[in-house]
Amino acid sequence: MLVDVPLFHLDRPFTYRVPEALQGAVHLGSRVKVPFGGRRRVDGWVVGRADELPTDARDLLRVVSPLPAFGPGELELLRWIADRYAGTVVDALRLAVPPRVAAVDAAVTGEASGPQADGRGRREPRPAGAGRDPLVDLVAAGRGGAVYWRPLPGEDRGARVAALVEAALAAGRGAIVVTPEVAAGSAVGDAVRKAFPDAADLASDLSDRRRYRAWAELRHGRRLVVVGGRSAVLAPLPALGLVVIDDEANFAHKEQRTPRFHAREVALRRAARGRALCVLTGTVPSPEALAAMQAGQCRLLRPDRAAERHARPLVEVVDPDDEGPTAARLHPRALAAVRAALHRGESAYVLVPRRGAADPAEPGARTAGQVAAELARILPWAPIWRLDREVVDPGMMPPWAGQLPGVIVGTVAGVKDHPPLTGCRTVVVLGADTALGQAEVRAAEDAYRTWSRAAAWCGHGRASAGRLVLQTRNGGHHAVQALVRWDPEFFWRHELPRRVELRFPPARRLVLAEGPDPEEAAAARAALAAALGPKAELLGPAAMGRGWRIIAKVEDAEWAARALRPVLTEASRTGGPRMSVDVEPLEVLAAPRQTT
Repeated sequence: MLVDVPLFHLDRPFTYRVPEALQGAVHLGSRVKVPFGGRRRVDGWVVGRADELPTDARDLLRVVSPLPAFGPGELELLRWIADRYAGTVVDALRLAVPPRVAAVDAAVTGEASGPQADGRGRREPRPAGAGRDPLVDLVAAGRGGAVYWRPLPGEDRGARVAALVEAALAAGRGAIVVTPEVAAGSAVGDAVRKAFPDAADLASDLSDRRRYRAWAELRHGRRLVVVGGRSAVLAPLPALGLVVIDDEANFAHKEQRTPRFHAREVALRRAARGRALCVLTGTVPSPEALAAMQAGQCRLLRPDRAAERHARPLVEVVDPDDEGPTAARLHPRALAAVRAALHRGESAYVLVPRRGAADPAEPGARTAGQVAAELARILPWAPIWRLDREVVDPGMMPPWAGQLPGVIVGTVAGVKDHPPLTGCRTVVVLGADTALGQAEVRAAEDAYRTWSRAAAWCGHGRASAGRLVLQTRNGGHHAVQALVRWDPEFFWRHELPRRVELRFPPARRLVLAEGPDPEEAAAARAALAAALGPKAELLGPAAMGRGWRIIAKVEDAEWAARALRPVLTEASRTGGPRMSVDVEPLEVLAAPRQTT
């Protein structure tokens, strides 16, 4: 069995004797209590039966829960995640199973013989003569594989995902829908919850009791639909027919605890192993999804180009210097767009590059507070609101939302989480060049994706009254041009050669190692170099906060993670060099994480 002791070198099975009284209660996945080392008792999970019993084997003490934490398929997946992302199986198990609630165990076990829910809920029948959906047809036919679905601007993604879930249920199989977890929620997740009220909801903002109840009913086979954040991709659903990763490039799909898996990669693995269909959605594909498409591992399903061009939102690019300096650094056409929105009784969003209050020492800084203060002088009759972390948590609807038309001055976090107000169809982007110039591998990609999301608020089709005005001195940049054309393929045609030249994803894969003690950095680099071999390119160590960081460029991230396991095992056994590993990090210059 595996023991719940957080040391990498103890990530292996240990053998215990099962007392006669517990023989009928111990199965694969059983959660038990066992003695371990000098500790009186620790949690453990049964992973199999031993052919031979060591002479010094100790007795298992008791069975903690009647519900097995995993079956054979889930155990295989947990082991793969641990290998793929340089973690331990027990750490992966903690991410997969919500905290146990004993009362729920008793209640669900007692209900096991009752009527079974199928997770369907009530749905309106599809209208007669409705056009056929190729995605629905794939699910209904029980097809496996992976599809990247790029929706039309303004398309109701929630309704289409709900139709896919319905098709999976009609075929007698289950479905998992994974959405980015942000404070303001998910339109796709909400649509699935409404269409299937019996779905198992594993959203992380729910109580432990509700999440564990949902998980326990899945474990008992009482639910066939799962909805939630990234951990939902680990839900126990053996008869899997469909797994959807909505907005697959969203950073929220990347786990920040060890092992730092990405929901997209786990979904692709589960779909391949279970002969299910994996549907990735998004407007701008991640480089990892793009690599899967180029390798023939994922099929692209995009709308008709003429229909897409007709439905694209209106994007206007202006040079902030072409008409001289203006108040609040807004171009006259940008300010005119804001005024027009207010006169229509709508709000406008001004996207700024920096959060924070106005700083008298830096009057030229384009912080949210500075721009808001200047707009208040220009538009004294209009409400001006800030939406940044110093005023309101990202994604949370402020108490004044929807009260009156006004101007919201916010940062990228507000755009990524949710539109700040309903009916906001005008967006002005300040500091576009600042976003493009960020010292991050994915700076241009992330800026383009953020602008695309904001542009989608502005309405659809050229006749829409809304528009996005983007201020930049670099109007020819491929991210800007891709936004105007509404063409992510244009973006990647120009971005990929740069990534290849710099040997960044998807041309190469990255592995990030970091630790808390600068004196251990040299030893860590030597250990990484020996494990990864001469083909790996190591950058660093660099000082990050009080610790160090090393980036490795490798050809195969999964191979690299496995190659690093002996290094992590030895460091755990001997006490150093202390380090954590993030396989395929989304950011490499962000603040260092806590190392345990």
